[in-house]
Amino acid sequence: MKIIGLIGEPAAGKSTVMRKLLEQLGPGEIIKEGLVVHTVYPENKVVVAGIYDEQVFSGTDRMSKACGPKVREWLTEANANSAYDGWTYYFEGERYSNSKFFDFFFNECDDVTVYYLEADENTLNERNKARSNQNDSWRKGMRTRMNNLRNGYPVKVVQQGFALP
Repeated sequence: MKIIGLIGEPAAGKSTVMRKLLEQLGPGEIIKEGLVVHTVYPENKVVVAGIYDEQVFSGTDRMSKACGPKVREWLTEANANSAYDGWTYYFEGERYSNSKFFDFFFNECDDVTVYYLEADENTLNERNKARSNQNDSWRKGMRTRMNNLRNGYPVKVVQQGFALP
């Protein structure tokens, strides 16, 4: 199973990039297995972490912060299952953006690409205005965390306008 991830600072446009991919895929089937939530597109051999809808916070942002071990377990099983040969697993956002996930991805999975979506300060500031529940301290912490991942793992930096493969 190929794994493609998209990380970046809050309000960089990760969910927007993901929604563009999903528009191309068409309707998917939402599957909830305990704390793990995926949207599946069998005809395209694609699994997307989370649920994407019209809410400001969608994708993996609506998953429990405790989902990590179950997601890694699901991915380990899927990677070992020949039924998922040729499939692609997409993720974006905070829930998967930590060293435990990245160590797992880069040490336990064969085909992993993670992109870091950059956005200019003006874009980040404008988008953050709409997110009143994300304070400056939290955003600063997330910026540090994303930059640590960007600098500590083989992540590809991309700019606004990027489309997921």
